[in-house]
Amino acid sequence: MQVTLLHNKSAGSENHAAAELEASFRQAGHEVLDTVSTHEELPASLRTRPPELIVIAGGDGTVSRAACALAGSAVPLAVIPLGTANNTALTLGARGDAHELAHGWSSGHLVPFDLATLGVAEPLTWFSEAVGWGVFPSVIARARQMSEPGEPVRTLERDRALFHAVIEAARPRSYELRVDGVSITGEFLAVEIMNIPLLGPRLAFSPNSDPSDGLLELVLAGTSERAALLELALSGQLATGARLRTFSGRHITVRTRDAVFHRDGSLVEHVPESAEFAVAVRPASVRYLVQSERRVP
Repeated sequence: MQVTLLHNKSAGSENHAAAELEASFRQAGHEVLDTVSTHEELPASLRTRPPELIVIAGGDGTVSRAACALAGSAVPLAVIPLGTANNTALTLGARGDAHELAHGWSSGHLVPFDLATLGVAEPLTWFSEAVGWGVFPSVIARARQMSEPGEPVRTLERDRALFHAVIEAARPRSYELRVDGVSITGEFLAVEIMNIPLLGPRLAFSPNSDPSDGLLELVLAGTSERAALLELALSGQLATGARLRTFSGRHITVRTRDAVFHRDGSLVEHVPESAEFAVAVRPASVRYLVQSERRVP
């Protein structure tokens, strides 16, 4: 199989890591046509040397940005998980190292993967995993002010502890929402629109989300769900019997006075005192090559 690799080669010893990835692919019988460092370089590379597969080696941010940049592409994608949480990779069942995953591509199968668009008084932007308001943007903001622990496990533990601390102190805010035309209003600690089951530091925030079903999940947590969120922060899973209010739909709008929100793992600030966000699912925007049944641990 002819592949193009997206891998950040610019930092420290990453050049050596990219060479190791390429060697693993060749040992599995694949031909590496090109290796690029950013998703912005992909279009030119694909025009010059069209591959049969685009391999994204990185964490959730790299995977999400690449998938959004490639929306509508006929070339399938595969993931080599190199990040901290690897939420999309886990959702797809991409487990193992580059050598193991590359050997499975020839016998793998393609699955469609939905993306979504977000609009608010500006051109549409795309996202792959989730967009949300409330506690999780606060977690991202606090994590940015701290140094990285270095080890992925320690980073996950730190971010879950931050999530726990933010939830304990959080106060609900008012939101006006619509899901496929049905109105929902209330005060919530967290408002998340989910495309995959996992959020942030590998939290199963929306366990039933399926990125291949043409739907998004609006997940709401108010003060009555604070205990469930605290348990989620501790274990990564909701306690047995605990549920967050969840609504499935294709078009979701959110009216809020929140000053910040997150789109995938990025923190976004906006100026309007009150804004209405329009979110729409884009079914089967990309396809991923997977080796096994998708199963979130």
